[in-house]
Amino acid sequence: MGLADLPRYLAAEQVDRLIAACDGEVVARRRDRAIVLLLARLGVRAGDVAQLRLEDIEWETGSLRVSGKSRYEVRLPLPQDVGDAIAAYLACRPSVCPSDHVFLRKLRRFDRSGKVMASRRW
Repeated sequence: MGLADLPRYLAAEQVDRLIAACDGEVVARRRDRAIVLLLARLGVRAGDVAQLRLEDIEWETGSLRVSGKSRYEVRLPLPQDVGDAIAAYLACRPSVCPSDHVFLRKLRRFDRSGKVMASRRW
């Protein structure tokens, strides 16, 4: 299958099935669900999701800051289901995590001094 054969978008039913496939309590599924919801509900680009930092989420106002293609900051409303999914994922992260990125490729466990105890890839 070439790039020309790839669909331009997913139908609503396909998106719903993709989101449902990310259900579960496993950390990687929580992460995937939050990412898929950001992509599907807010229409943000994958690069914006990868660069998302904790400070970009404004829980009090229910909004999210992202940089658009032209590097202009854009505020988007944070739907309840997306916020819940992000919060569920963040609840799994260690409290002494040195990265301020929301989504991590590698989760490390730290002791109270900040020393790495274990490392786990998803």
